[in-house]
Amino acid sequence: MASIYSRIYKSGNKRYYGSIYHNGKRIRNFLGCSRQSAEAVIKKLEYELLLNIQCSYTELTRINFEKAILSFKKDVERTSVKVKQISDIHTKVNYFKNYCFSIGITKLDEINRNHANSYIINRCKTKLTPATLNMEFGFIKRFFSYCIMMGWINLNPFFGIKYIKDRRNLKRYFFSDDDLSTIMNNANIYYDFYMILLNTGTRSTDAFTLKPKHIQDNYLVKQMNKTGDWLNIPLPATAQQILEKTKSGEFIFDELQTSFQRRKCTEHLQSNFEPDFVRKNNINLHTFRHTYAHNMLNKGVPKEVLQTLLGHRSIKTTEIYANWVRKEELERWV
Repeated sequence: MASIYSRIYKSGNKRYYGSIYHNGKRIRNFLGCSRQSAEAVIKKLEYELLLNIQCSYTELTRINFEKAILSFKKDVERTSVKVKQISDIHTKVNYFKNYCFSIGITKLDEINRNHANSYIINRCKTKLTPATLNMEFGFIKRFFSYCIMMGWINLNPFFGIKYIKDRRNLKRYFFSDDDLSTIMNNANIYYDFYMILLNTGTRSTDAFTLKPKHIQDNYLVKQMNKTGDWLNIPLPATAQQILEKTKSGEFIFDELQTSFQRRKCTEHLQSNFEPDFVRKNNINLHTFRHTYAHNMLNKGVPKEVLQTLLGHRSIKTTEIYANWVRKEELERWV
């Protein structure tokens, strides 16, 4: 299995490295100075290793599908992956195993690209979103990469499979004034946390791990969990007041440091709406970020400024929110 990681040096330069397991050994290589070039190099290395494996293996140890999945699960458990994700990976791989059994395939080396394509077509008929399906196919691909590393098969049937494009025109839901009034009136212990999300647009994953050291001269200075990029933005007065009174512990929000506590926080937010409404509009803590973007655009904030405030790498991501600008604001600029 291959992975990409980055390091930021004292000079501020970021460099990307790759880690690949081959014949039971870990190979580390410098890949480049950008994520895009690193991904291109790692794919080339994976392809070359697959060709070498195909040429070098003459005999394969035939292994039971069940044993292979259990071995893979134990390997994943040795990493830093969370327990819930380990369970998800195990479940998704078992989906594919059950599909193979249903068409009469019980051995790993009997599976080919056609079976993988048939499975993808079959899963696409479900009501699952493209993002969920792509995650599932990624887990299965990772399983077969592990099987190659163990010498059980020659080729990964999911290698080169293209991700499913989400062609739906999804409008991201944002909280109305009435929604916010209801949420804040019922917020209880989560009031300060909700207010920080609403007034800074910070991702909840970044807000969970906020520490006093991240507040510098009324600026929020923090490395974002999702991208690894640094966020350096001024804090509005409301956020400053909340953060000043919650700087006593190691974390600003000590009460949200476990998966259980964070899940309860999300469930508390969702309890303000009907279950069908929550599912239809995907209401969660990230909706505060959508609301922040909506409010800033309606104030006339240029999208280039909003890009910086949200920490987006690409302006195209920020432009997703462009259809949220109210008619009066659009007319003011035309």
